[in-house]
Amino acid sequence: MKNSKILAAVLAVLGFQMQSCEYGCPYTTYKTQGTVVDEKGDKIKGAEVKVKIESRPDSLHLSIDKTHPVISTKTAMSDRKGKYETTHKDLDDIGNVKLNYEVITNKDGYQPDTIRKDVKKTDFKYRDEDTWETIATHEINIVLKKK
Repeated sequence: MKNSKILAAVLAVLGFQMQSCEYGCPYTTYKTQGTVVDEKGDKIKGAEVKVKIESRPDSLHLSIDKTHPVISTKTAMSDRKGKYETTHKDLDDIGNVKLNYEVITNKDGYQPDTIRKDVKKTDFKYRDEDTWETIATHEINIVLKKK
């Protein structure tokens, strides 16, 4: 115990920080959800929706390494109501970073579709799930064209 306190003090003098989450740390789960429909507005079941999120710090976060963005890719299938949802727990707390979304949708009989969009923290809907977890939700609806 004494050695770890001495090591922590030495590292602090050298500019390093030690963080402890002995009882858990607050975190944010990012969810992307929406509906897949055709041009007539009919819901499409069984469409594969691949959501890739790349987080990049803005110019205010100079201490974050901008050459190594955090990338999270999840895939979901639309249900009978055309709804899909992906959950991204592997993104760091984004603070004031920009999120670059790429949503690729494939379904037999339809042309593949790719949506690219930049999203800011203010574009999410937030709710506290419990003491430690916050859910941040963003909606992206998809319209597929028949082949």
